[in-house]
Amino acid sequence: MRSLDVTQLTDEQRPTGVWAASLLHAIARDEKAGRRTARLTEPKLDTWSRFRGRLTNTDFIALLFEDAAVLHRIPFDSEAVGAPADLERLPEPLATTWLTSIGSLSRTQSDSDYIIDQARLLGLPTRMARSELQIVRSHQRVLELPGTGGQLAHHIVSTQRDLTIQDNFLVACNTWQELTLAGIVGLDLAAPNSDFVLRVDIEHLKDAAHPLRHRSYDFVVGLHPDKGGLFRVENQLAIWFPTAKVLLV
Repeated sequence: MRSLDVTQLTDEQRPTGVWAASLLHAIARDEKAGRRTARLTEPKLDTWSRFRGRLTNTDFIALLFEDAAVLHRIPFDSEAVGAPADLERLPEPLATTWLTSIGSLSRTQSDSDYIIDQARLLGLPTRMARSELQIVRSHQRVLELPGTGGQLAHHIVSTQRDLTIQDNFLVACNTWQELTLAGIVGLDLAAPNSDFVLRVDIEHLKDAAHPLRHRSYDFVVGLHPDKGGLFRVENQLAIWFPTAKVLLV
């Protein structure tokens, strides 16, 4: 199993379910990597079983997210992400199924495959020419445009070990799905916080006074318009970001 099953959800439940399923997978992966105390992946959920009292498994999921949001508001704080997340909509039987099956998620899945699967679950594009991205030096700054949710930053940092996402990247996002994925990317790269993620309204970005356009970048990267990218004129991006090399892949 590569991701938690969301096929049982109604159309009304699906946004909450997709957000919750993607974050549960992220927490499980973080616990397996030793970056946080095992609670979700603890055998038989012993700590939760002793503590829960009358609380439900849906309550447990909410508590896991609340705890994780202390350091990483994005992706775990639904208000910060803008996700239409109402965990009370999650059917309790489904929450129980997720908790009992979380250990079956692939332990051997590569970092890149994991991020691609998360992007697919969130309905984001995954078909991009990552190999066309250039080498980034440790002193350089990169802006990832809205549309990809940090996938390009994940690829670059994963393949160039002298970089960190929090020091070298600013990931601009336009939707709750992008913000969620960008936060998940940060978790997978062991970022200490989610300060590298910025919510950006595409229409406002066209304004010359937008603060994002008054920062200095060495590279601006994004999805090519032929593959669904939001920015169709590379020359326009060159005007917006005159100090940067623009790469749409």
